[in-house]
Amino acid sequence: MSDRKRYITDVLLLTVVAIWGMNFAVVKIAYRSFHPVAFNACRFIIASIMMAALMRFRRPATGFDRKDLKQIFMLGFLANTVYQFLFVLGIERTTAGNAGLMLALVPIFAFLIGVFRHRESFGRSVIIGIFLSFIGVATIVAFGTAGLSVNGTWRGDLIMIGAAFLWGWYTAGSLPLLMKYGWPAITGWMMIAGAAVLVPVSVPWMLQQDWSAIERSAWIALAYSSVFSIVYAYCVWAYALVNIGATHTSMFSNVTPIIALFGGWLLLGEHPTPAQILGVALVLTGLFLVRSRNPATGGQIPRC
Repeated sequence: MSDRKRYITDVLLLTVVAIWGMNFAVVKIAYRSFHPVAFNACRFIIASIMMAALMRFRRPATGFDRKDLKQIFMLGFLANTVYQFLFVLGIERTTAGNAGLMLALVPIFAFLIGVFRHRESFGRSVIIGIFLSFIGVATIVAFGTAGLSVNGTWRGDLIMIGAAFLWGWYTAGSLPLLMKYGWPAITGWMMIAGAAVLVPVSVPWMLQQDWSAIERSAWIALAYSSVFSIVYAYCVWAYALVNIGATHTSMFSNVTPIIALFGGWLLLGEHPTPAQILGVALVLTGLFLVRSRNPATGGQIPRC
């Protein structure tokens, strides 16, 4: 891949990180009126409809092999159904700081799963980069206002570790399918497959939801979280996986605490501590080390 295309991919991933960083505050606004499960179901209904429309314009060159259909459904179920439930339950049972640290495990899981699938290889710069990035996130979180907690949050922490593992599995596991069929078709069908399970399971909460009491700000939050945090972010994530590989892509998830730190300073007047600035430097150094090696995509990039 040319350096220009890699830079463009990095910039697109930074926009995703910024969107996801803001999404925590946006979701809190939505939860004032929505039940979390009902909110999740609504945003995946909207996202699936939008992805179905996108797929009409970006169809794969060939049909799906029957042997791949099961994997498409399973990855969609894990990433868009199980992961979402674990995320909602985990956030409810642990602190924001702990949740951020647990999700910093995503690059580690994605890398190890990639190695297990023979799509990544152990390299000194990659291992050091992942380690520095994780330590950087831990430093940012530990010295932040929310901090880390060890009292009564272990259940939520374990749930968030499970969520991080599933997202790492999705990141590494979807790459062969993305390479074969292109990101629009695979992202769309995985999302629809996940929504096909998520929405029926969420019906009891949707029936209990007081739709007349939903505030305008919550509807705006729903639109933001559906269009940007899911449709746009998932598409860019898949595009990046094809172009720069699973480990490089997943490392960008650890930039989210930096965005949150910047937002707190800009919007809330929360000044970062010297330790947090050191954490930012560690995250960026780790990202640079991983980025400096050639991406492992394992095949020709499809024209999609």
